[in-house]
Amino acid sequence: PASEVTEEYKTEAKAWTKWDSKKRKTFPYNYTAEERVLVLSGSATLTPKDGGDPLEIAAGNAVTFHKGFQCKWKITKRMQKHYAIFADDEEVDDDDEGVPQITCDVCSEDCMEESYFVETDESDICVKCYTKDKDKYSGAQHQKGGEAWVEPAAAVEKKSLPPKKKQKKG
Repeated sequence: PASEVTEEYKTEAKAWTKWDSKKRKTFPYNYTAEERVLVLSGSATLTPKDGGDPLEIAAGNAVTFHKGFQCKWKITKRMQKHYAIFADDEEVDDDDEGVPQITCDVCSEDCMEESYFVETDESDICVKCYTKDKDKYSGAQHQKGGEAWVEPAAAVEKKSLPPKKKQKKG
């Protein structure tokens, strides 16, 4: 309960990364490392993939998601939260390559290395799911390492130029 969250926890959480659900309504999530959360506003229902009872979280709640927990998030009121990822009970930097930061919103697989970002519902789609239904994700932004990926100019140039014609010597 929110009434049991200590001031010390709240102070510590202020230094964590802030997340806003914005347009996200429903998405699967696979916790590949422990994540600690302080819900600042809003609410959500989390339905465990293993068939357990749904969990309700709301403003003021402190929640710890253990590594391996898989669930489907349903945002019931736009949510903002502070969160931090911990490995072996020590906080890890968001840039730590050992902890995936992006999981596919269709299949829950890690897709930090390469993904497609769909702005309309702020979903991340892995290459495998994107390839299965390119039309559905039309306009998605190709990303590598969580950053927009633009193919290097040399590769684009090679693809778009017609082949050179051999000149006759004469």
